Amino acid sequence: MNDNNQVIDLWKQVYTGQIKEYSKFEATNQFQQIAGMCSPGDFYYYIINYHNLEIDYIHPNVMKILGIPPEEADIEKLVSILDQDELCLVRKKEEVVNDFFVNYLSSEDQLYYKVMYTYCFMHPVFGRKTMMVQGTPINITDNNSFQHAFIIHTDITYLGPLPTDRLSFVSLNGKKSYYNLPAEQGYFDPSLETKEENLMVNSLTKRETEIVRLIQKGLNAKEISNRLFISFNTTCTHRRNILKKTKCSNTAELISRCLLEGVI
Repeated sequence: MNDNNQVIDLWKQVYTGQIKEYSKFEATNQFQQIAGMCSPGDFYYYIINYHNLEIDYIHPNVMKILGIPPEEADIEKLVSILDQDELCLVRKKEEVVNDFFVNYLSSEDQLYYKVMYTYCFMHPVFGRKTMMVQGTPINITDNNSFQHAFIIHTDITYLGPLPTDRLSFVSLNGKKSYYNLPAEQGYFDPSLETKEENLMVNSLTKRETEIVRLIQKGLNAKEISNRLFISFNTTCTHRRNILKKTKCSNTAELISRCLLEGVI
């Protein structure tokens, strides 16, 4: 297998061969509105057609973020930005995604979950960038295979270096979500999720959540103190307590978990 194509080959293997007929999906303004609501930074989105892995529509911001003109963007170019290590990790995550949607979920639930994970790449001008992916199928074929999917890529480099070895499956209709799963095993294992009692949303107080969201926006301890009208020492104490309570070794790990668990 050509290493540069390992993610694409996986998609061809698990999705493309299952779709008998080509059907182009027409994007609407609604997708841009949804993307804007879901994205904590600059973003682009696309509609992928799994019949042939062609992109039926891609947002013009792909030029701003990746340097790829939208009229030249295809799935090969989008994947080619990844280095070998990141490519292997993305393949592992996509194996978990396939196992979750195809083998774990019922056909009735497949349209009501989104996947979230992060990845990194080296931009030729701006250096290392961190992106957050959110994706959900738009429609399913009669044999329960993806036909089209809506994918948002958001630039979250401003949050600093973040771990990229985890992913989450978030329910869109109130059913159980699965947060912060490791990707390395390459298959979906619900026993590896972060347990509900350990989720950030359940462990952080309202004040602590405020502080996490301000950290995510890039504010330092002094700026957070001024924003919340509390002392500098109180802010530092809150930050130490947050890291201890969540068992995160640093703020990068904290922010990564909060993103994947929907706190921010």
